[in-house]
Amino acid sequence: MNQLVGPVFRPLARWAQSSQQTACRNAMVASTALAATRRERDETQEYVESTLARRARRAGAAPPSLPAARLG
Repeated sequence: MNQLVGPVFRPLARWAQSSQQTACRNAMVASTALAATRRERDETQEYVESTLARRARRAGAAPPSLPAARLG
């Protein structure tokens, strides 16, 4: 009986393992993309804030602060 059941379940077991590995790879790629997007957003926010502060110093005013909701 095992000779009949083994060939049926072996491909199913391989599919489950392959599917799990693919899901892990996809999660890692998504995590990397999100981290890159977060880093880019933070760099953009720092640039905008420094530019506004520089312009405010040139104009002789106090540097404005950006609302967190605009860039976050």
